[in-house]
Amino acid sequence: MRARLETHCYHPGMKSRVRFTVALTVAAVLGGCLLYFSIGGALQTYVSPAQLLKSPPGQVYRLDAIVAPQKLANPQDQADSARGLRFWVQDKEDKTVRVQVAYTGLIPDAFAAGREVVITGTRTGTTFVAQRSSMITLCPSKFVNKPDPPAPAAAKS
Repeated sequence: MRARLETHCYHPGMKSRVRFTVALTVAAVLGGCLLYFSIGGALQTYVSPAQLLKSPPGQVYRLDAIVAPQKLANPQDQADSARGLRFWVQDKEDKTVRVQVAYTGLIPDAFAAGREVVITGTRTGTTFVAQRSSMITLCPSKFVNKPDPPAPAAAKS
């Protein structure tokens, strides 16, 4: 019986090392996947209309712009159609730089001319084709610095 144990080439300590290596490999792969998916959206580049027109088409961007003054009749109905809502956005710095946006999906309640929007999509020619329901409107009152209220006057005795 002893001779049989000595000829066995598998060491009992080796079994725990293999398990540890497999567990460590699985943990590293899962951690890498979690990191990739958690910061994947943050890796998209924010661009203005001026920067978008200079950038290569086909890449995914987040367009940060102002909705240009224009007449938009029933924007939600248009956004639900097969053609989608077509509207113009302008650069925050240079109002003469404009890009047409093709958008489908839900329109935020605050969507209006003069409102700042962030839309995710790709540039195809001179048109920005938005991903479905990717528009976010920014409320200016939340992003404007307001002065601190005056400190209360000391009580007179």
